Amino acid sequence: MNKGIAITTILTLVVGIVVVGIIIYLVYTYVLTPVIPENECRALAVSWCTQCGMNWTTTIKASTNLQNCASTYFSSGAPSSNWQCNNANSKTWCKAFIPV
Repeated sequence: MNKGIAITTILTLVVGIVVVGIIIYLVYTYVLTPVIPENECRALAVSWCTQCGMNWTTTIKASTNLQNCASTYFSSGAPSSNWQCNNANSKTWCKAFIPV
């Protein structure tokens, strides 16, 4: 008479939980929060920097898409949503995309 759960059942359950976790992570990463392609990200960066370049004293919020993709593709990071165009950080960041 055997009592309890067999070790193979426990291992199968653990492997199943790990696989389901990986699948959920991949779906979340690539389907629910996709990162736009690098060329579109560069276009957003050029657009944002060009708008700032027309008037460095304005406040233009960087879009969420730009913030997400810039942190992925550019080593200099991403502009925060509250950067003002006359901020030294934004001018430095924009040097890679437009002549400042």
